[in-house]
Amino acid sequence: MKRILIGVTYYCPYISGVSVYAKILAEELAKKNRVEVIGAKFQKELKNEEIINNVIINRVQGWQIGKGFLMWQYPIISFKKVKNNDIVNCHLPSIESFWLALWAKILKKKLIVTFHCRFDSENKFLNLIIELIHLPALIWAEKIVVNSLDYVKGNNLLNNYQDKIVEIFPPIKIKKSGGRIKINGKYKIGYLGRISKEKNIECLIKAFLKLPKNYVLVLAGPEKIVGEKKYQKNILNLIKKNENIFKIGEIDNPVKFFNSINCLVLPSNNPLESFGMVAAEAIKSGCPVITSDIPGVRLPVKLSKMGELFESNKSEELKNKIILVCKNGKEFYKKRAKNLELFDYKKTVKKYEKIF
Repeated sequence: MKRILIGVTYYCPYISGVSVYAKILAEELAKKNRVEVIGAKFQKELKNEEIINNVIINRVQGWQIGKGFLMWQYPIISFKKVKNNDIVNCHLPSIESFWLALWAKILKKKLIVTFHCRFDSENKFLNLIIELIHLPALIWAEKIVVNSLDYVKGNNLLNNYQDKIVEIFPPIKIKKSGGRIKINGKYKIGYLGRISKEKNIECLIKAFLKLPKNYVLVLAGPEKIVGEKKYQKNILNLIKKNENIFKIGEIDNPVKFFNSINCLVLPSNNPLESFGMVAAEAIKSGCPVITSDIPGVRLPVKLSKMGELFESNKSEELKNKIILVCKNGKEFYKKRAKNLELFDYKKTVKKYEKIF
């Protein structure tokens, strides 16, 4: 039995691609190993320490700064946690990765980095600082796991670490359901995820406004989002006067949502998006997907043929692809679907076990 420490800024109950990835990975590894997670105590009511599904969760207090979380006790607590484990798996981007990498180096622990995406903000100086903070983890890592080679090559990233890179697709785990969510409208276009800037939801709304009146747009996803209040307000202002756009919040099972819509759209246009787990989830559930044709994000559709791609930020092209997918119908895409077995959490976990 291995002792594994997973470092991630936000863990459950926070919902994001990174936190869901870490949760699935931790809980699956915990079936055979002792697994601890260290992350932020981002809500006061959360416990400092608890065990959920055999995973020991350690939450460190601190202060919210934008999308990040400053934890002044992290160096001390992380030292103790690294000392008590054999393997350290830190998930980037994360400013806390510096401490995990440093302690792993000093204490001679195996360090595996999961590089989800490049940190990208409008502040170029901040981007540089974060990249410098990440350097020790990348330099000292035995292996660097990436969501796809398409993403790192397409964005010209990690060129100095080619010999360490291991491509492992994110863990896709779905709960099958025959249930549906009642949504009125002939053609139902869905979006599932956080309302955050990198998702480029305004492009989807612009495309939707060009569609006929028998189309409806349904936005689903978590309500509590870190550091996106201004963007959320802008999106709400865009949709509040349109009776064909609905915001339904968090849903208990994404498959019910996929069963209820004609297609899912992921219009991301930013390097903060490296794969789009929700796209793979929809595809596995038999729902066609339209994504922007950017590195990483395009991969689930390219590999499965379960949908269409559009040029990033081109709302007119997106509108045409929505019409095309709705015209073709779900059965058309199901018949031509392939490579669905690639998106499987069991394969993800096996590959991690191998490098661990």
